[in-house]
Amino acid sequence: MNSKPLSTRTCFLLILLFGIAAYSNTFTGSFQFDDGLNILENRFLYPLDLGKLWHDYPLRFITNLSFAFNIYLAGFSTWSFHLLNLLIHILTSCIVFNLTRTILSTPSMKNRVPPAQQNLFALVAALLFTTHPVQTQAVTYIVQRATSMATLFYLTALWMYLKTRLGDPRHYRLALCCTAAAMLTKEISFTLPFAILLSELFFFPPSVEDPLDKKILRWIPFAALLLIIPLLFLMNGYLLERSGGSMNILPSMAKNTSRWNYLLTQFRVERTYLRLLFFPVSQCLDYDYRLSSGWRDPDTWAAFSLLWSVLILSFAFFKKNRLLTFGVLWFFLTLSVESSLIPFPDVIYEHRLYLPMFGFALFLTSLLWMFLRSTQWFTAVSLSLIVVFSGMTYVRNEVWKDPFTLWGDVIKKSPHKWRPYFALGIAFAGELKDIKTALLFFNKALKAGGYTSVLLTNMASAYSQLGNSKASAYYQKQALAYADSENYLSRGILEYNQVVYLRRDKKIPEAIDSLKKAIKANPQDHLFHVQLGELYVETGQENAAAASFRNAIDLAPLSREGYDALASFYKKKGDQQKAVDVMVEYLKFKKKHKPLFEN
Repeated sequence: MNSKPLSTRTCFLLILLFGIAAYSNTFTGSFQFDDGLNILENRFLYPLDLGKLWHDYPLRFITNLSFAFNIYLAGFSTWSFHLLNLLIHILTSCIVFNLTRTILSTPSMKNRVPPAQQNLFALVAALLFTTHPVQTQAVTYIVQRATSMATLFYLTALWMYLKTRLGDPRHYRLALCCTAAAMLTKEISFTLPFAILLSELFFFPPSVEDPLDKKILRWIPFAALLLIIPLLFLMNGYLLERSGGSMNILPSMAKNTSRWNYLLTQFRVERTYLRLLFFPVSQCLDYDYRLSSGWRDPDTWAAFSLLWSVLILSFAFFKKNRLLTFGVLWFFLTLSVESSLIPFPDVIYEHRLYLPMFGFALFLTSLLWMFLRSTQWFTAVSLSLIVVFSGMTYVRNEVWKDPFTLWGDVIKKSPHKWRPYFALGIAFAGELKDIKTALLFFNKALKAGGYTSVLLTNMASAYSQLGNSKASAYYQKQALAYADSENYLSRGILEYNQVVYLRRDKKIPEAIDSLKKAIKANPQDHLFHVQLGELYVETGQENAAAASFRNAIDLAPLSREGYDALASFYKKKGDQQKAVDVMVEYLKFKKKHKPLFEN
């Protein structure tokens, strides 16, 4: 295979161009799904409160800092969020290139790829990683920056470690720092020390100068960093409710599944992941995926057999092409956090393939290199595949334009699942204020089996807005009946909605009790405090009312409701100066944080 080698600069330029081309239609995309919960409604991001941000979710601390940076830079304009997501993706792809080049320089891989062709080999792996359409969920879905940024630190840590092993000890500390950073970005990084150990054993075989015990000693500091994630879980016990992904804004099918059934289901899920890697068609945000019923399920056995066959077959290539075997093991290792005995709110999501994609890119590149024995054929076939993937990625990104295109696509692919109908109903009610159409979708969700407090309370609210108080009261009663078996946050929302009916019936003490329960369940919602302040005003508890309005302002200084409520309270008391002072406070905050209000 003799041809002129590609320069590293040319390779980086091609990664940049393909990345921009594939994701050029994402910059105007809206916030989707639980972007609102984790960004728009995260009161610790603006103004930034590092202490509370750390206490809220330390395992995503760096991710949340990046969201705060976007807000500081351009408010809530989505172009800045998408731009940073794309930059992270392109930078990660460049790391894939560098890491692949470094792997090709290790003792076990020397001369497997001629030095003049190593840049070409690494470029193909990097471009497969950049352009594969299954990556869209981790790049275009804003909140999944947690996945792409964790992968950036993860791969950088491994790259720095391998550079250390190749004779430059200055990179060892940087590898440790990147490992710690990955752990504070997303929990999938728990496997990083094991990935480092796997790389050590694959690419640096034991020798007299470097025996196994020396390798273990070198690895121990990385193993010690494994404690970061479990310690933070123990220190913040409430996180156990949040762990398992940020996409828990809507109830999920796997919520009450056992660890065993979740694991059995993951055999079939990983088979689907393999299909998506080789044939990325019929992608879907919200798959309608049944849980495995047990070992007697023939489809579970079939999936399990396929996965074992892939694993065993990969070892057959170990001597001839250990990079291919490494790619397969990487796939299974990096999926192990989300595809094992730990039940997550939903059994399958495409963004979980972002980190395993590195292993697939190595596997596929190695396979093409092994069977296409000329540089020309390798380049032609690889380039054709990359161009096709780029086009598919661009088309897939069109689906992410707004909630109507996104959830409309999900309904086509998961027509029997209730959640897409509910989400589309929320979009019609929230963005278009089309309550009648929203109710149509809510009823479809109900027919699809969505008997949850979240759906029922939204139906109650919709009927209330349409003036049908009888239907509204009925669905609110149903919602309360279902709430006891659901999460605490849902209970808080229901208690808040119940206040509407209690105030209407002049049951103010009972309404105050319900609001206190709502605040206990969700203490960060400023509207709960505004409503409580208004109830205190009705009962003559002026000091408590003022304190509640001030709490609302402190929780959401960007929202005007708390300021208006407190100013109105002082005005009714006849204290005009205090009322003016409150609105001046609001105007000063607005001036200081101008980008937040412009977007």
